[in-house]
Formats: sequence, C-alpha cells, structure tokens
Amino acid sequence: MALLLRDRDATSEVAAGPPGDGASVSAPDFACETCGAAMLAGQDWCLECGTAVPGRLGARPGWRAAFTVVALTLLLVVGAVVASYAALTTDAERRAAAPSSGDGSPIAAPGPGAVQPAAPVAPITPGATGPGVTPPAGTTGPAGAVTPPPIIPVQPPAGTAPGGAVTPPAVTPPPAVTPPPAAVTPPPAANTPPPPAAGPSAEVVKFDKDSASTYDPAKRAGAEFGPARYAVDKSMKSEWDVVVPADGKPIGAGLLLDLGKPYALRALEIATPTKNFSVELYGAVSAKETPEDILDKRWEHLTDIKKVTDGKRVSLLNKSTKKQRLLLLYITLPGEPTDPRVAIENVKVAGTP
Repeated sequence: MALLLRDRDATSEVAAGPPGDGASVSAPDFACETCGAAMLAGQDWCLECGTAVPGRLGARPGWRAAFTVVALTLLLVVGAVVASYAALTTDAERRAAAPSSGDGSPIAAPGPGAVQPAAPVAPITPGATGPGVTPPAGTTGPAGAVTPPPIIPVQPPAGTAPGGAVTPPAVTPPPAVTPPPAAVTPPPAANTPPPPAAGPSAEVVKFDKDSASTYDPAKRAGAEFGPARYAVDKSMKSEWDVVVPADGKPIGAGLLLDLGKPYALRALEIATPTKNFSVELYGAVSAKETPEDILDKRWEHLTDIKKVTDGKRVSLLNKSTKKQRLLLLYITLPGEPTDPRVAIENVKVAGTP
C-alpha cells in the first residue's frame, strides 16, 4: 500500500507542476471502468481502486475457483475408490489366510467302502501237521509216503455208449393232428320271424314316344324347343334342345319325363353334345296334374348338377324317401352365356318299382 500511495503522490506532483517548467506531461490512454481514473497503456491494475484491466486473467477470478473445486472433487473421488478397493482386497486376503477352525484331529476321507483290517494269519510251518492243516496233493506225508492226487472220473457225453459207440437220440413221434370240430349251426329260436324276402332289383325305365314333354312355365319370348320325344328315342342322331335369347337370364325351362309308374330312383345318365350347363332335378309322386310352377309344393327337389357333360351319370339313391312318378330336368344356366343353347340326345333313368 505504501508503494501505491507513493506512486499516487508522484503522479499528483507531476500533474500539478507548472505548465511552463518544460517537463513533459503524458496524457492518459484510457480510464478505469470502475472508478474512472486515468490509466496508461501497459498498466494492468487501476492505481485508484485496484481493478484489473479487462482481458487480464485476474479479471475473471471465478474460473480459477471453479477449476480448483472440480480438481479437488475428482481427487477426492479417486482417493475414495482406491481406498475402498484396498479395503476389500485386504479383507479377502485376511479371510483366505485365516486358519480353519477344528479340534486338531485328522480328517478321514471317506472311501467307496469301509475296509476292514485283515485278520492275523497264523504262520504255517512247512511240513507241519495238525488239525486244520491239509497237505497239498503230491507232497510227502508224515511217514514220507507220497499221496497221489485224487482221480476224477470223466463222464462220457450224452448219447455216447461205453467203448466209444455213439447212441442215436431217441426219436419222438409227432403228435397226432386232431381235426377241428365241425361248425354246428344252432337251431332257429322259437317264434323267430323268417328273414325278409329280397326286394325287387333296380331296372332301367322304359320310355315310349309320349313319355317326354317340354316344361316351360316361364313362357319366355323368343324361346325355341325341339321335339321332346327325341330325348327318349334311344337314337344319338336326334336331340331335344332349347334356345333362348342371349340376355344373361336363366333358361327357366326343362324336359319332363313320365316314368309310367312310381319308382324309387337310383341313377340318371344324360347324353348331350353341349356341356357345362346347369340342371336342377325335381320329382312328383303323381302324374294326374303337372305342377305349373317350379315353386309348387308338389315338386320335390332331389339334387342339382352344376356342370353336365356327355355321359354324365348322377346318383339319385336316398335323395328321397318317396317313389316318384314324374322326373323333371329343369335347366337353369347354359354352358356358354353367349350361346344359350342346351341339347339332350338321350336320357336313361334307373330305379326300383
């Protein structure tokens, strides 16, 4: 502080000197930001208030303190980690080096089985005799005589007679074969009904020229039909056909067959030059009056054929529990929509009367 006061007094004297004494007066380069005192270039501190010049390290004392705090914190953390590791390592080594607790007696390792010590064996004097001592075969007895070893007779194998002759084994005759007892049919029980007689077998229905007719309940305009008798005349050169306008609507007509008498239907076979047309099969138990509408309850729907081909055989077995007198082939869709024509050359129907 004395130095700063001395510098201040010297500066004041220089500044207070008379202007005409010829001494040079230096003008200040800048003023202190804190107190406004004049400062020269190269001056690092304000002589009035002690404030550092902007740009000096001393003007930012906060950074130095922050760096110091961070460094001390890291040093403490590293020291704590090292001390913890050393403590853990020392404890582990101390436990490993500690002697095991025990009474000092040796530890016997168990073996796979307890071994009993062998009983003491009395020494045997060569040539000694007495109870419990059997001289070996071929040795000299008490009197010096040599006892020959015992002779074991050899038994001949089975089937060998004395003298080397081989005796053939006895032949056992095969057991007699007893024929199985004949099957005995039990007599029929009393009051047992006789077996039912065989029913009539299936037969092919015989048609005449009046057995077939055209069924056209819709009466479509422009629909054309061929003679229905051509479908049952057994000739492949004639055919019944139906042609309707190509308007995309169902054909809605068909071929009606009178079977002549009621049949339990079994099968149906269709011969046709056209293919892939759709047919719905219906039956009626009476031929006195033909139902005029396909939705009439007197028609019984039997089955559908999605795509009919030449020689198509369709099973009608168990399709109905009734015997049918009329059979209707109701054609719904043609095979080719652009050519709505369906032809049937021949129809065969099999059934049981």
